[in-house]
Amino acid sequence: MVLKKKNILPQKGLIDSKVLESIQDSLIQSHAELIVKGLLDPKARQELKYYVAKDHGYAVKGNEEIVEYIVQETVGTGVIEEIIKDETVTDIGYNGTDLIIESNDIKKKYTGDIEITDDYIVRIIQKFANAVGKDFTPKQPILDAVFENIRVNAVNKSISPYGTTMSLRISRPKLVLNEKTFNTFAPGFMYDFFKAVVQAKSNIVIGGETGTGKTELQKLLISFIPFEQKITMIEDVQESHIKEMFPEKDIISWVTSGGVTYTNLIAAALRNNPRWIMISETRGEEAYEMIQAVLSGHKIITTVHSINARAIPKRLINMAKIGYSVSEDSLQEDIRRNFDFGVQIKRINYEGKVIRYLSEVVEFNEKKDNTVFEQRFIDGTFYYKVGDLSDEYKDRFLESGACITLPSGKEFTKSLK
Repeated sequence: MVLKKKNILPQKGLIDSKVLESIQDSLIQSHAELIVKGLLDPKARQELKYYVAKDHGYAVKGNEEIVEYIVQETVGTGVIEEIIKDETVTDIGYNGTDLIIESNDIKKKYTGDIEITDDYIVRIIQKFANAVGKDFTPKQPILDAVFENIRVNAVNKSISPYGTTMSLRISRPKLVLNEKTFNTFAPGFMYDFFKAVVQAKSNIVIGGETGTGKTELQKLLISFIPFEQKITMIEDVQESHIKEMFPEKDIISWVTSGGVTYTNLIAAALRNNPRWIMISETRGEEAYEMIQAVLSGHKIITTVHSINARAIPKRLINMAKIGYSVSEDSLQEDIRRNFDFGVQIKRINYEGKVIRYLSEVVEFNEKKDNTVFEQRFIDGTFYYKVGDLSDEYKDRFLESGACITLPSGKEFTKSLK
């Protein structure tokens, strides 16, 4: 990722500062959403220019340069605006003292010439707060909001001793993990494996820590689903963008709200005749309804936080118990009988780069879990070994018309050096 150092703002002095402030206040009151949208959307900026020229003609006097300057001063977020334009950037954070930038493969501090101050960070946060109609003050010190494809969380310096903190997560409607990039994640034959297990309509749970790329793998798996199989996507924050990414597919996309939970939307999904129900992340009691959906014949691909693939059934049971009184033994049996694969992803930092890789794939079984694939990363080298599928699952492959041959029983290495 390359951050260009350049003069961010147009020439100052084009308009009196008090007049500029008055116009900005007016725009914030009437077009707050458009201001934030203008961070990424040139069309939104053009629309703002129209309103500036139309509603504040007394100040701009038909001068396009003044109009441009007002919009730039109102929308522009300086350094952060430039960073967001980099398509590889996924996260921008301010920890009270440093601006941290994360892309798909690197994490670093901003070391440019422009000073990043607490006041500057607060101005950015306020733009998001205005756009979503929330306050960010010492009395309302935490902001958690989503606007377009940017999720923002901020904590006011009144409860943050080292200064205001901010986290921006930018989600983009594209497949970061795809056939071309898959070889950095796992061997090519595992791409064919995932394609085949989706064709066989397998129930899959993707585990890993925050930031490992669980959502990216989920999106890749969704890409393999044909139009004939209806998909319902349920998220708490709209960040998969699968309806934009796959307009050729039959997709319903829903987002939870304050009064509408995952559990409510899973129940609603069952009445919409989907073949697949995608839960962006299973965190709580909705695990029970998800399991019931699987028992009724629907197919599921979801993500969870887990330490390894074999721990996934227990994680689902513990989450189901949050809202329901269940028999652990019975639920364990249901999960192992009806969920096909647990997938674990890991993330490490190596020589200044972030590496995300497929750690293991486990086939669940009532009697004994079966490791299909396992990969370790040690000092610049991947070590992986391949197991085999159960005879029962091989029959599933045959019935679905899927074809995959794994190099079972073999061990491989791949060096990054």
